[in-house]
Amino acid sequence: MRVAVLGPIAKDCVKIDNNLSFQIGGIPYYIATALKSLSIEKITPYITCGPEDNQWVKDSFGDVEVKCLPAEKTLEAILEYSPNNPDERQHLIKYYSNIIEPSRELLKELEDYDYIIFGPLFHDNIPFDLFCQLKHKKLVLGNFGIFTYEENGKFVRKNPENLLKVSPFLKYLFLDKNEAEFVSGKKTINEAAEYFQDQGITNLIITDGSNGSHLFLEKKYYQIPAFKPLKVVDPTGAGDTYLAAFIKSLELFNNPEEQGRFAAMVATISLEEKGAFKKSLQDVLNRLAV
Repeated sequence: MRVAVLGPIAKDCVKIDNNLSFQIGGIPYYIATALKSLSIEKITPYITCGPEDNQWVKDSFGDVEVKCLPAEKTLEAILEYSPNNPDERQHLIKYYSNIIEPSRELLKELEDYDYIIFGPLFHDNIPFDLFCQLKHKKLVLGNFGIFTYEENGKFVRKNPENLLKVSPFLKYLFLDKNEAEFVSGKKTINEAAEYFQDQGITNLIITDGSNGSHLFLEKKYYQIPAFKPLKVVDPTGAGDTYLAAFIKSLELFNNPEEQGRFAAMVATISLEEKGAFKKSLQDVLNRLAV
């Protein structure tokens, strides 16, 4: 399996129970690192950052080959988590323009990948034209970014129709419970799923933190429980890690329940360590066996 992931990276300041840490963040970082650790055949992150941060980005990704695309400046974020509930957080952001333009060179390179994962943090990171140009590929969208705007340093959700506009092009859509309910205007996960299915989305995954996840795949439904972590060290990127693990699971298992359990376990393990998921595929299989 060959996977490309596109989006901005960020400089994250993470605060948990008055403990501060500074680290690289952004959806492509967590997804690419997890896929590399899970022994994907090829993973290439196409990321935007300020030119002054190119070397820092490449060093942070380690042995993952990174393609740095030009941006005004690297995004900066402050994430503060509740020490008692990792599902709760406050999020502040310094916004800069980080648009991935659908250049001829980029489009040509992306033809070489089986899955293309879009990881925007803001509504303008991935232009609509990029979805259109790649609609013949297996496209994955996995977060709130496409309907997220910056106002006074905070994330603000607006224009849910942004997601509906690109939904016909998607092979898989990943949202958390709050995002799914915001876009659909519904009050339950099942009602939200029915709404998205009416919009033509055939593969929808809705995560709900410690309450587990819900797979709506080709008109079939699977409820996947969450695994209890041994300890919670850093919840940042757990949803992105779940997405990465689910994509990897498609080549490991034919059963959607096994795919969901695998993704849930990888996400749980990611909570137990600082930064991105870096355990091995065998580590995950061993935990599932237990």
